[in-house]
Amino acid sequence: MKRWWIVPVFLGMALLAGQPLLAWSDDDEDEEEQQRFALGVGVGLIEAGETENYLAASLRIRFGHDDEDEDDGNRGRDQGITGYLEPEIGYWESSNDRIEGSDLLVGVNLIGAMPFSRAESFIGAGVGVHFIDAALLEADSRLDGSETKLGVNAQFGLDVRMTRSLSAFGTGRFDLVQGSAESVHTKVFLGLRARF
Repeated sequence: MKRWWIVPVFLGMALLAGQPLLAWSDDDEDEEEQQRFALGVGVGLIEAGETENYLAASLRIRFGHDDEDEDDGNRGRDQGITGYLEPEIGYWESSNDRIEGSDLLVGVNLIGAMPFSRAESFIGAGVGVHFIDAALLEADSRLDGSETKLGVNAQFGLDVRMTRSLSAFGTGRFDLVQGSAESVHTKVFLGLRARF
């Protein structure tokens, strides 16, 4: 079966998604400065021995914003690093028949975002508590029950503004979980972020 229609469909979707960016004005940038919070929801994959589905939600809270800086005319979207405190929740479960279990993450990240044009790249690090099944933690199907373990992460990604209050994002991150049989949990996920 020919798949010639895939390229035109994706091109059309890209053109439609780009229309809100073309309508951006200086008033939108002023309103953007007033938005201190962003709620993000993402879906992706985790590699922790096996590749599994991963779900994530976070609330970004901007800090270090000085209203006085806006008056001197030197503050723009293309300047400086914006800091965020980001409480998060993440969840995944094993679909392996041999080892069953789930991992619920509750954590907080410190994010630095570098804006440019209608996008911003970001890097961050965080700490969290993993409520993880023992069989999954140690990759041993003979274990049962759950454990509470500490974890740390490093992450990077890109946010692309679709409208003044909605952006699409992609994130890559590496998690270290205390006592895990897998030394690093690699996560890649995409999602939407609403700013208010």
